[in-house]
Amino acid sequence: MSASPSLSRIARALHNQHSLGIFDCGPEWTVVAWSASDEALSLTEDWVAKARARLCASPPAPLPFAGGLVGWIGYEAGRTVERMPLPRTPPAVPELLLWRSEGALCLHHPTKRWHPAGSPTFQAEARKVLATAPPHAERPAAPAPWQPRASEHAARYQSGVASVLDAIRAGDVYQVSLAWEQSDLPITDPLGCWLALREANPAERGAYLRFADVEVLSNSPEVYLLVAPDGTVQSMPIKGTARCSDGDQGRLRLWRSEKERAELTMIVDLVRNDLGRIAATGSVRAGPRRLRRCGDLLHAEQVISARLRAGADALDAVTASFPPGSVTGAPKVSAMSLIHALESGPRGIYTGSIGFFGDDGSAHLNVAIRTATVRNGLARFHVGAGIVADSDPQQEWDETVAKGRALAGWLAAT
Repeated sequence: MSASPSLSRIARALHNQHSLGIFDCGPEWTVVAWSASDEALSLTEDWVAKARARLCASPPAPLPFAGGLVGWIGYEAGRTVERMPLPRTPPAVPELLLWRSEGALCLHHPTKRWHPAGSPTFQAEARKVLATAPPHAERPAAPAPWQPRASEHAARYQSGVASVLDAIRAGDVYQVSLAWEQSDLPITDPLGCWLALREANPAERGAYLRFADVEVLSNSPEVYLLVAPDGTVQSMPIKGTARCSDGDQGRLRLWRSEKERAELTMIVDLVRNDLGRIAATGSVRAGPRRLRRCGDLLHAEQVISARLRAGADALDAVTASFPPGSVTGAPKVSAMSLIHALESGPRGIYTGSIGFFGDDGSAHLNVAIRTATVRNGLARFHVGAGIVADSDPQQEWDETVAKGRALAGWLAAT
């Protein structure tokens, strides 16, 4: 299988499947899961219990995924597990969608080998996909340049930053992740766009999802939760941004910035507290701050690890920590109230999570940033920044534009 088809060929071979999920699981693995079923779990107050009932207990799998639930949990789904305001209007796509896949094709990047996993029936289907994958499709030549279309986006966002700074000075919050939305971008080939984006600007935790008439393109660099079958859990929040084009000077500026360091420290403390709700006593640990390249940007991140207490599972880890702290703020409940007051509409999938829950107790969930949703040929996406006491409204606006540039450029090129 050393000359097996490329990811692009596999994805296009699955074009007619009802549902498709492709997940980049760090630099080593990519998981491709699909299902011909149109059944999916949607948002209800008891969605966690229903999701748990749809998982089939199995021994630990040697591959990242061998069957379970795949899909997304939107930001506003957090109201079922945390105190947050109700959205004023419905999101553009379902707030939560999880469907079963009985296996996956797992691409091991170091060896470039595909490995079928799952039920015997699924593995037979997967081998047929490998054998019949079509020729590699050409990707767009280059991304298009992007600047936000409407100047009122900048004015409204910077006014929102000023309001957050007022709330910080009043002692209501310490940090708020504030976002804005770019909508109604025409796109003709969402899958081709995502494949081109991940090749040109890899971020390690990206995903492509298709279910019914909704497609999701995520170029996320951030881990929300990684849960191993043995109950080890990790979260990897990122805070602080520098452009790779700024070279060593930008890297040094990010590393030395007291503002960026404090911003990450606040979120690490929040995540430690969240995981502490379901962790074995004394097992929560935070690693050192480090810089990591994510496509055209540099970010600072820290790893928080814990061990689930006896009887807890990956879904318990979600209920204890959702929505992710790095994209809400601190204190989380107060920050979410400000987000609701200042942002123009619901976030939808943005700052929720995309990934999978394995039958073996594992989970791989990203933070859904750098993420676009597509419906009826139109794409929309949010970008945001973390606001702290010494934030500058213009600089925070510029940071959001930098974060959206790669995604928007490839959307415009397809």
